[in-house]
Amino acid sequence: MSAFRDAPVAPNEPANWLLKNPRFVVETFHDPDLAVHWYGNQVKQHAGHFDGDHAKRPETIEGMLAAALGTIKGNRDVVNGWWGKGGTTFFAIHLIACPNFWRPEHACPLGLR
Repeated sequence: MSAFRDAPVAPNEPANWLLKNPRFVVETFHDPDLAVHWYGNQVKQHAGHFDGDHAKRPETIEGMLAAALGTIKGNRDVVNGWWGKGGTTFFAIHLIACPNFWRPEHACPLGLR
C-alpha cells in the first residue's frame, strides 16, 4: 500500500486519490464555485498545448466547466484528459470530491470534511 500511496501516478479510480499521500493535494476548497474556478484555470493554463482545436475553444472550455460545477456539487469527481500536440504527452486534470459519492468510506485528506 505504501508504494501506491507514495507513487506520483494517477490511480485507475479517481476517488482513490483520497488514499494517496496528502502531499499530492494541490488545492483544497469548501466552495464548489472556487474549486471549479481553480479547475478552469488549470485547464486554460495548459489548453495551448492540447492537440486539435476543439478542446481549446473558449466555448468548449466554458461548457465543460458548467458541467463540472454540477458534477462537483453532486460530490462526484471531475476528470478530464487531453493529448498534447504530437501525441506524446497526456494532460490529466482531476478535481476530486470529498466526501466522495462513489467512495464515501475514503477519508478526506488533511482531515477535511
